[in-house]
Amino acid sequence: MNSEMLSVVLVLVAAFIIVTVVNVLVKQFSKGYETETALLSEITDSEQVHGVFIRDEQVLNYHGEGVISYAVPDGGKVGVNGVIAYVYASENQIEIQQKISALQNEYYLLERISNPGTTQTAQPSNIAELFTQNYKDYLHDREQHQLTNLQSSREEMLVLLSTYQLITGKDNSYAQKMREIQSEITSLQQSQGQPLDTITTDSSAYFVSYADGYESELTIENVPSLTVEQLDSIQEQQTEPSDPSVIGKLIDHYQWVLAAVVDNSQKKYQLGDSLTLKFASTAETVTGEITSLNSADGDEQTIIGITCEAMTYDLVQHRTENVELIFDEYQGIQGIRVPRNALHFNSITEEVKDEKTGNINQVTTRYRGVYILDGEQPEFRKLDVIYEGTDYVISAQHSESGYLSLYDSIITKGIDADGE
Repeated sequence: MNSEMLSVVLVLVAAFIIVTVVNVLVKQFSKGYETETALLSEITDSEQVHGVFIRDEQVLNYHGEGVISYAVPDGGKVGVNGVIAYVYASENQIEIQQKISALQNEYYLLERISNPGTTQTAQPSNIAELFTQNYKDYLHDREQHQLTNLQSSREEMLVLLSTYQLITGKDNSYAQKMREIQSEITSLQQSQGQPLDTITTDSSAYFVSYADGYESELTIENVPSLTVEQLDSIQEQQTEPSDPSVIGKLIDHYQWVLAAVVDNSQKKYQLGDSLTLKFASTAETVTGEITSLNSADGDEQTIIGITCEAMTYDLVQHRTENVELIFDEYQGIQGIRVPRNALHFNSITEEVKDEKTGNINQVTTRYRGVYILDGEQPEFRKLDVIYEGTDYVISAQHSESGYLSLYDSIITKGIDADGE
């Protein structure tokens, strides 16, 4: 076949394809069909609320002179007689302490890398795989704004990379670098001097470096007696306290309560139910149990108390926050999402085997389903609805014919009640 003939054939094939596509589109739109692709969706039964964090808290005061340098991060646990903060004469001494802490951390990492047990058993291929995984974790933590995990992943990658350099001969030892760091730490410690005072606690608790004035009003014991007006009046605030002696607060234990106003007229919330809490300020989720339901102002304004047992930096940064309450009953269940405006009923006659007699009978059943575009023609597909949402339903996936399948084109407009 010469080139001119080949060109003619290609042109004809292209023209045929274009005509076919145009014909399908014209027929589809001439009938006014609008479609939506059937996609997989995870069932989530949830509600957005404005929550208030309630903890048993004790305000910390310090009446001496000097500059406070905290030794515990927000949400960190401190034991009996544990150090909460140091008091220095000036900001310069705090900066020196921060440099010392950074150098001590670097020395610790080099100590890990230089451990003979690490270098003698490590294999380059294993290190490469671990480094790749840690890098993926690092990217994930960065996207999720998990700052604590981010630092941990970064340090782990540094250890792996440095260990790789040692066992492949690119570095002989970190002994000299460690001696230099230790010398610098000693020099800084001598120039810093001793703190003026040390602030400790006489009980085990969790520490937070601010107080907002609600510490005595919002206690776990008072949750059942809270009113809607009280919760509505709670404001998010981390301003400078009116009392300059306030340096933070202690949280008595890791249990805390999220209180919120919900509509429980349908008795959706019950004591003892388990919920997952998703917060607006962090990707972290927490599981809690409903331990209080106060409907003194009517079921439509029920105050719900959810007891949780998790304490992190992010969870103590707020007094109020927008929270999504997720019912665990449906977690992990997936199905095909179908818009409600696409639902129809259709009577289908099927052959059904009688289990007792073995006879095949014709049975007509009215099914709820949708119409899909099968080529150019609408076809009815049955649904097995496992969840009902406000403007959608979720249908279970079925392998047998006659049911809606993943990626079918669901007709959302253009089909009347009779399927025409």
